[in-house]
Amino acid sequence: MTAKCLGVIPSRYASTRAPGKPLTDLHGKTLLQRVWEQAQKAKLVTELIIATDDDRIYECAKSFNGNVMMTGSHHATGSDRVAEVFEKRKSSGTYFDLVVNIQGDLPFINPEVIDGAIKVLSDSPDNFGMSTIATPILSEDEYLRPSAVKVALGTSGEALYFSRSPIPFIRNHDNLKISLDQPYAFKHMGLYVFRPEVLKRLSSLPESMNEKREQLEQLRVLSNGIAIKVFVATPEMVEPSIEIDTPEDIERARQYLRDKGF
Repeated sequence: MTAKCLGVIPSRYASTRAPGKPLTDLHGKTLLQRVWEQAQKAKLVTELIIATDDDRIYECAKSFNGNVMMTGSHHATGSDRVAEVFEKRKSSGTYFDLVVNIQGDLPFINPEVIDGAIKVLSDSPDNFGMSTIATPILSEDEYLRPSAVKVALGTSGEALYFSRSPIPFIRNHDNLKISLDQPYAFKHMGLYVFRPEVLKRLSSLPESMNEKREQLEQLRVLSNGIAIKVFVATPEMVEPSIEIDTPEDIERARQYLRDKGF
């Protein structure tokens, strides 16, 4: 039986580096609308909801007929906001087997990547509480860059550790021939699929030492013994890999659309 999956796009107005980011115009459509339209194409998402605590974002979503829900303003993370949406749908009589947190700063996210992350968790044993995305790193610059989060994988496709450091460390670098089959490492992409019980448990878990040091929330999950399955996407599946975090990223996205003739 196909798992019912709730897709949630958490969206907030406040941003340190790019205030009002969801409402940013990208060639006639807001960032929020572009994320919504890409996520809607995912075949394994049963229902898609934008979650926000801001009236401006709520009205923006309504303007393009987006399914939007107002949530509390107290949430510390996007995952907490996603959990509120799940609980509200559950209390209204609609239950989902899985919940996917779709980041609101990925205007060009490939719906096949969303489906891949959903399927890999749906097909996994119950001891896997989450799934996420990774893609091969073929550039040494990206391998060494702290902003590119790396994930070390086990033989069953499980996440062993996430780090801003170059992991796994390559001791015999000169003898390594980089290819898709033998990349430097795997880069983590911030999309998460949860089993509902894990999503509910997340906010009550204490911040781990590794999480504090790396500033990576997913390490809280690993530190508490919750297994994470990883869907490995090809580089072609994740291009263009533009995540809107700064004004420079906004210009990169606009340039990409110009190059594509939009």
